[in-house]
Amino acid sequence: MNIPKFALGLVALLGLLVSAVPSSPAVDLTGTWTGSIDTGNMGVDTLTLVLKKADKGYSGTINDSLALIEKDTAIAEVRWVGNEFSFSFKAMGGAMEFAVKLTVNGDKMTGQLMNKAEGQGAPFEFVRKK
Repeated sequence: MNIPKFALGLVALLGLLVSAVPSSPAVDLTGTWTGSIDTGNMGVDTLTLVLKKADKGYSGTINDSLALIEKDTAIAEVRWVGNEFSFSFKAMGGAMEFAVKLTVNGDKMTGQLMNKAEGQGAPFEFVRKK
């Protein structure tokens, strides 16, 4: 069977296009994740993130050991594209809002925790509790 060269090129191009389309991440983020940050004069604050699968991705709640975040505060603006996972949450009675942008690597997520109003951030890491 003699297949024209342009047909072979078309098949190769279609293969590249299909592989370039983002697919759902293979890692399941469901579970409890913890991470700590030094707040300075208030000491170390441990954050606990609980993620659940939702209709479109994930939903979750966040708590902390210093009670700067209201108990079981819902996370918002949840996005997962490629290996980047991000969300936001409010603290201090809603007076402060934080954005979290992380790179997922198995049972560890590393990135930045940033005060949205000030635009200042700090390195942050969540590790999945087993």
